[in-house]
Amino acid sequence: MMKIYILLMFSWLTLACSQQEVYSSKAVSKLSQSESVIEATSLSADGQLTIVVNNDGVCLWQNNKQSNVPKCLSASHAQHIEIAYISKNKQFFYLSNRVSVKKYAISNFQLVGEWQVSDNIINDISVSKNGQLLLLGFRSGKASIIDTQTNKIITYQKHRLDINAVSLSENGQVAFTGSSDKKAQLWNTSTGETLFEFKHGSRVNHVDISADGLVGFSIDAVKDRKFWNLKTGQLIASLDTYLKFMEVNDSVFSADKRSFLTGSPRQVLQLWRVADGALLAQWQSSMQYGRASVLSVAINESNNETLVNTKSATAIIASNSDGVLEQWDFPVHE
Repeated sequence: MMKIYILLMFSWLTLACSQQEVYSSKAVSKLSQSESVIEATSLSADGQLTIVVNNDGVCLWQNNKQSNVPKCLSASHAQHIEIAYISKNKQFFYLSNRVSVKKYAISNFQLVGEWQVSDNIINDISVSKNGQLLLLGFRSGKASIIDTQTNKIITYQKHRLDINAVSLSENGQVAFTGSSDKKAQLWNTSTGETLFEFKHGSRVNHVDISADGLVGFSIDAVKDRKFWNLKTGQLIASLDTYLKFMEVNDSVFSADKRSFLTGSPRQVLQLWRVADGALLAQWQSSMQYGRASVLSVAINESNNETLVNTKSATAIIASNSDGVLEQWDFPVHE
C-alpha cells in the first residue's frame, strides 16, 4: 500500500509542477516478454525489436508481429550480463558483463566480435548507427572507442572520476559523457579533444545526444536537468519540474529534436519539450513481478510497423524490468 501511495504522490507532484496540461493515456498494447524479472533489455530505436536477458537466456523479439516467437541464445550467453544494446540500423546487438562486450549479428545470432577489458569496469556503452564504432565508459574515468571492424581501440582519460553514462552520435564522430566528477563532456572521438564541458552541482548520472550530435541532455544526482545546444555550448532549457530527486534510466530524442522521452526507475515515462523543458505527457508502466523499472524507451514516428498501428499518433514504447513491453499513443497535432 505504501508503494502505491508513493507512486501516486510522485505522479501528482510531477503533474503539479508543469505549467500546462499534461497528456496521459492508457497503454494501447501490452506484452509479457519474460516469465521472470530480467537482467537487461534494449529496444531498437523504432521500438520494433527488443533484446531481453534473463536467467533463461537472451531473446530477440520482433514487436511488430502478431504471432511472436522470439529467437533465443541459451542461458550460458546470459550469465552475468547487465548491459544490452541494439544498433540503430537493427543489424547488431551487444551484450556486456561489465568486463567484456560481445557483438552479435541479428540476422543469424552469430558472434561477430568480443572485446575484453582487463583493468577497467564498464559502466555504460553506446554504438554508432551502423554498429561499427563502440563507445565504452569506465569507472576509472577513461573512455574507449572501438572500431569493431578493424579492432582498433583508442582510450582517453576523459574524466577524473567514474564515467556513469555515455552517448554517441549516429555517425560516431562525437561522444557525450557524464561523470562523478560533476561534469559532462562533449568530445571528438577521433582525437579525444574536448569540444565543450558542462559543470553540474553533483555527479552526472545520465547523458544523451541527438542523432546528429547537435542537442544534448544531462542530469545530475540532485537538481541539474538540462538541454544543451552542442553546436554553441549554450544552455537551451532545464526540465520544468521541482522534484528534488529524479532518475533517468533511458531516454531518446525525437527525430526533429523538439521532444525528449525519459524512462525512470519509478515506472514512469515522460515526454518533455526541448525548447523550454515543459512536460508534455506522462505514462505509467505496468508491474508484473513487483519492480517495473523502465529500462528502455523508444519513439516510433513512422506510423507503421509498431505494436499497434495508429496513423494519427506517435508510438511511445517501453520495456521494463518485469519484462513487460508496452505502447502508448501520443496524438500528432498538425
